[in-house]
Amino acid sequence: MSKKPIFVRFDVPPEIMERAYEAVKLAKEDGKLRKGANESTKAVERGMTKLLVIAQDVDPPEIVAHLPLLAEEKKISYVYVDSKVKLGEAAGIDVPSAAIAIVEPGKGKPLVDEVISKVSSLRLKGAPEAKEEAPKEEAPKETPKVKEEAPKEKEEPKKEKPKKKAPKKAQGEAEKQKEGD
Repeated sequence: MSKKPIFVRFDVPPEIMERAYEAVKLAKEDGKLRKGANESTKAVERGMTKLLVIAQDVDPPEIVAHLPLLAEEKKISYVYVDSKVKLGEAAGIDVPSAAIAIVEPGKGKPLVDEVISKVSSLRLKGAPEAKEEAPKEEAPKETPKVKEEAPKEKEEPKKEKPKKKAPKKAQGEAEKQKEGD
C-alpha cells in the first residue's frame, strides 16, 4: 500500500515538508493564517493566499482533493505535508488541520519564498505530464465555437417575441382609455 494518496500531484521531500511546517509556525506568530479546508478554500478562491499547505493523511481525501486544482487555477503555490496533526500543531491549534493557507507570512516570508521556489522546481520535473494535458484542453475550445453559432439561431425568434408583446401593451393602453372614458 502506497503512502501517497491519489490526489497528491507531486512528491515532496521530508526536508521541504519540515520547512513548510516552520513557515506555518512563523506565519502564526505575526502573519495571518486560514485554518482548515473550508477557510483555506475561501482564501485561495479570493486570491489572498501566498502558500497553501495541504496534509496528505486526510480521510476521506475528497476533503482536500479540490485544493491543488483550485490553487493551480489561481496560480497559487501549494505544498503537501505528511501529517494533519503536525500541521494543526504548527498552526497553533489543538486539532488536526487538513489544510492551512498562509495569507500573510510575517516573519516567515523568507521561508515561504524558499518553500515556493523549491516546490516550483519539483513541479517543473513533472512538466512533461502538464504538456500532455495541454492538447486535451485545446479540444474543448473548438466546441464552444459550435455552441456560439447555435445561440445566434435562437436569438432570431427572440426578436419576434417583443413584436408580439407590443400589441399587448397597445391593448392594455386601449383598455385604460376605455376605462377612462
